[in-house]
Amino acid sequence: MYTALYRKWRPKSFSDVIGQSHITETLKNEIKTGRLSHAYLFIGSRGTGKTTCARILAKAINCPHVHEGEPCNECEICKGIDNGTVLDITEIDAASNNGVDNIRDLREEANFNPAETKYRVYIIDEVHMLSQGAFNALLKTLEEPPEHVKFILATTEAHKMPATILSRCQRFDFKRIGADDMAERLLEIADKEEIALTNEAANLIARLSDGAMRDALSIMDQCIAGGSDITTKLVSEVCGIADREYLSDTANALLTHDTAKLLQVIATLYENACDMERYCSELINFYRNIMVARTVKQPEKLIICSDEELQSICRFAETVTLPAAIVIIDTLQKTYAAIKSGAQGRTAMEMALIKLASPEMDARDESILKRIAQLEQALKSGAALQPAAVAAPPKEESPAPAEAVTPPAEAAVPAPEPAATRIENSAPADTALEAEEAEELTDEPAPQESAPAAESAPAAPAAESAPQSLMQWPEILQEVFGKNRLAWTILNGTTAKAVGNTIVVFGTHPSIGDVLAVKINSDDVLEAANAVTGRAFTRIISQKDAGDLLGATQPEVMEDPLEAFIQKAQEGGIEIDYK
Repeated sequence: MYTALYRKWRPKSFSDVIGQSHITETLKNEIKTGRLSHAYLFIGSRGTGKTTCARILAKAINCPHVHEGEPCNECEICKGIDNGTVLDITEIDAASNNGVDNIRDLREEANFNPAETKYRVYIIDEVHMLSQGAFNALLKTLEEPPEHVKFILATTEAHKMPATILSRCQRFDFKRIGADDMAERLLEIADKEEIALTNEAANLIARLSDGAMRDALSIMDQCIAGGSDITTKLVSEVCGIADREYLSDTANALLTHDTAKLLQVIATLYENACDMERYCSELINFYRNIMVARTVKQPEKLIICSDEELQSICRFAETVTLPAAIVIIDTLQKTYAAIKSGAQGRTAMEMALIKLASPEMDARDESILKRIAQLEQALKSGAALQPAAVAAPPKEESPAPAEAVTPPAEAAVPAPEPAATRIENSAPADTALEAEEAEELTDEPAPQESAPAAESAPAAPAAESAPQSLMQWPEILQEVFGKNRLAWTILNGTTAKAVGNTIVVFGTHPSIGDVLAVKINSDDVLEAANAVTGRAFTRIISQKDAGDLLGATQPEVMEDPLEAFIQKAQEGGIEIDYK
């Protein structure tokens, strides 16, 4: 009869237990010195060796040939405990025996002396599942048990244990087994079982098992049935996870905002029966590794993967900013929780990835602010054109001054001539309105008065260095958001002016100057500004650090963005209904 690997290779001595040396050494020392506690509490996640160590401890304290705290595993008692034929060692599953009556039976049985061994040992697994009444029934016996009785309690959720029970036990916390130790153990077992297991596959199994040796052996057992040689591809197929290639394709599509490619990748995975929950988990781990690679100098100490995969992660880390990686991880974690709670996996992943690849689909506050800024800019353009078309329609009809619209100083001089020309060449006035418009255009003195100003054209260079409002500042901040979250946080809500090749930032936050004084922050903002505006800004400073650069201009007063938005909408002819 075939025996599962996790049962066949279950440790039979403390030296076989991996990753828990801080516990096994302590237990061996207690056995060697005879300083045994009456009750032990083993705490840790699944598959870390709690029940295994409990059985080894039960053998060691009863083995007549114990050596250096280790059971001999050769005597009848050791073999009987391994086979489950020694009645003095009792294992209880508290998940199914959690009532008061079960504990009362245990208390009555504990009063009898052991039949074969020195100590009667009770191993209660998942002890946190006991009812409150059962805990109360166990309390007195646990505090002062007979000399021939030892209790070993095991649980995965210590926070559910009553404090009265915790205080009466010697507590041992089992850690998750390290991936390196687990992979080494898997290769050792594979060698003894004559199984071809690659190092990359062992590392992948170790990562998927999440610190649980039992889960790792179960995965390897499943892979053995799937093929003779265990490779990363076979492990991915057996576990229903995405291969490294799919993760790279997903990351590349996110970088290039290729939503069609993302949907194609998900469709391929779905057709191959890939578990979307596992796929999401793998993506989270992938971008977590990118985050680590962006943060530390030696990421190989914190990233569990092969050398080839580490190089790929480092290449992606050069193109994915730290704020972007954090946003992606946050979105994917919310998607993972939604899938766990019952959401349709494929649809949830498609929505999440499209949202990440399409900023305009993002419902976060910063994305909404970007779209409001774009709407404001569109309203500004409309408000500038619409009044001009209504106030002076003849000026738009004349081809001669059309080129003079851009520089206002030059437009003031030729304005009277086209007005007179239009009056002479126009058709006879059919209405009184046309006559009035012609009279207004003919008698208007404003262009004559502004003529001397046009003669001072050589002063244009000074005007170019005068402060000008930087209308694209909201778009620049949106670009900064993807590059430098710290700078965006401080600069969000500010305004800016351009003075030559210098950007002056106006705002009330006290740290604006300090943030811009850091080179990496100022470089990121300047890079975003040059990309959005097409200009070549070389310096960015705060209003307080501008000095005489602003000249006689008054400090800019921060206005309410909502009020400004409403005002621009009204100027553009949009009616606002206040409720």
